[in-house]
Amino acid sequence: MGNSTEESISPALRILDFVLVITILVLGIAGNTLVFTAYLLSRKLRTKTNIFVINLALADVLTCLCLPVVGWSLLIEVSPSDSIDPLLDKLCGIDFGLIQVFISSSIMTLALIAVNRYILITKSKDTYERVYQQKFIIASICFSWTYPVLFVTLPLLFNVGHLGFDVNIHACGARTNHRFSYVYDIIVISNAIIPIGLIIYSYGGIYLYLRQHNRHLQKGRMTTILFNFFKSNGASANTTRHDLSQNQVDITKNLFLILVSFFMCLTPHIMCELIDANFLITLHTKIIVALSSCVNPILYGVRHPHFRRVFKSILSCRWSEIPDPAFKWMKAGPPPSANVSKSRSREIETVSLSILASRC
Repeated sequence: MGNSTEESISPALRILDFVLVITILVLGIAGNTLVFTAYLLSRKLRTKTNIFVINLALADVLTCLCLPVVGWSLLIEVSPSDSIDPLLDKLCGIDFGLIQVFISSSIMTLALIAVNRYILITKSKDTYERVYQQKFIIASICFSWTYPVLFVTLPLLFNVGHLGFDVNIHACGARTNHRFSYVYDIIVISNAIIPIGLIIYSYGGIYLYLRQHNRHLQKGRMTTILFNFFKSNGASANTTRHDLSQNQVDITKNLFLILVSFFMCLTPHIMCELIDANFLITLHTKIIVALSSCVNPILYGVRHPHFRRVFKSILSCRWSEIPDPAFKWMKAGPPPSANVSKSRSREIETVSLSILASRC
């Protein structure tokens, strides 16, 4: 096996890993809190797709909240010959189990977002509204959490693997000295099979649909323009529909980019677990997985057309520039000087009319 207790992680490297973990913690909590705030303040962001985006942000921020225990486990001094403190082992086991659930929930949420975009773009509006009713959305969110919980906890109940403080990596994780540790890793990794299948099917279907749509559009562009012109008695309705479709395509591209970045962070760790790589490499691929928790808000701010505008307004404290604000105090009103000027003008006008009336 690749894992071995003959090597040990130097204190300097563990301190560096600790700094990386805390940096991810700070950036992840700050970025995902900004996502929550934007969703709360702007009604424009309260779409059915963004419900799943908020669920993804929740999984990310919960992952970040578990990182302090991981950081502490990196700094604590425990030699391979020492017996592991039961309290430390239990705390690490619970913490790492939660991290696995949260990251697995992120994968499933990304799959649900992909399905949502597929139905929105390739199906009719009536079909989308019929499918994405409140009950279905709630059931989907619940499934995104119960599914990973079963994969993470059920093997442990049958003593297939053990979560705790792993002396080999000097951090919280699945204990590599357990006889079924490799089996447990494979079981946990396999929970990504269904989400990945949904993602490939959904985004593949979107790509084929858009390619076919563009071909038809290029072939019959003039006919379509004339038909829509006479049907709508003007080109404005067609233009509005085109802008809306393009906007949805841009949002889908951004969400796909988030998916790609997530799997770029996740794939190295999956490969290390499958080949049972050296424990030092495995530890750092776990840190890369945690990095995905703070990448998503950055991509929202840079690429997402709606989140970008709201982020900019929040960070600059220009509440009145937030599109479709959720609270009255955020709406722009006339400056106080203007109100005073109006009142003064009314007073002068009233006095003038009184003087004229008395002279008459």
